[in-house]
Amino acid sequence: MNNQTQIILILLVPIFIGAIIAIINHNKINDITERIELWFRNSLANTKTKNGKFNKFIIYPIVWLIVKFSDWTDGFSHRGLKNGVRTSAILYLTISWFLLIIYSFAFLLMLAFSIAVVYFILKIIFNSDNSTSKTLVTETNTYNSQKQQNTFETIGTHGKKIYSGSNWFNEELKGRVDEEGNIYSGTNFFNEEKIGRISDDGTIFKGSNYFNEEKVGRINKDGSLHKGSNWFNEEKTGRIDNNGNIHKGTSWLNEEKTGRLGD
Repeated sequence: MNNQTQIILILLVPIFIGAIIAIINHNKINDITERIELWFRNSLANTKTKNGKFNKFIIYPIVWLIVKFSDWTDGFSHRGLKNGVRTSAILYLTISWFLLIIYSFAFLLMLAFSIAVVYFILKIIFNSDNSTSKTLVTETNTYNSQKQQNTFETIGTHGKKIYSGSNWFNEELKGRVDEEGNIYSGTNFFNEEKIGRISDDGTIFKGSNYFNEEKVGRINKDGSLHKGSNWFNEEKTGRIDNNGNIHKGTSWLNEEKTGRLGD
């Protein structure tokens, strides 16, 4: 016996039960089924007086269907046939209703789980970009006491560490650029994070991976730093001299040292 045959036999069980009740037409069996019908009618009356959502959306609909079907079978003159049809209908309606509820809850759980997974993935993607503006072309440090901003360039060349500061006395390590051009912020291996990369042609990208990165600037062969995503909106923001010093400014007249590259 294959699975399909077993399913068909299970679905026919309520019909077999109803047919047996109708054929036997025994008074005691009919009395039991009619008491069950009376219980459903009383339950319908009690459910109408309750305001709970479970009673309103779960219990009341199935009880109402059973009572309405029982009203239709009241027209049968044969008592056994009436109770047999009623019993089969009650079994089918009850099983179908609870299966519908189970599958509905399963669907809602899967939907909620899917939404949670998508939200978690999007949160990871967008959070990886939440502080990248402090890197690559400019980085802003906010001092809580004065709310002042100290902006410095954080562009480096491959295999170099990035320091901020105008001289040896006030400089501090801010990050590094590895041999492959990946840009990291942080002072050591334990707290550093990838914030961008510099391609072989000098294009500067911000982002923690290839999926969320975007172009933010470029470095010319002469060390000039440019901010912008294309030739139309880019502007010069500084330069890196031959000694690895990072300068902020658009020309020699207004530039100032804001950091350096070193080992």
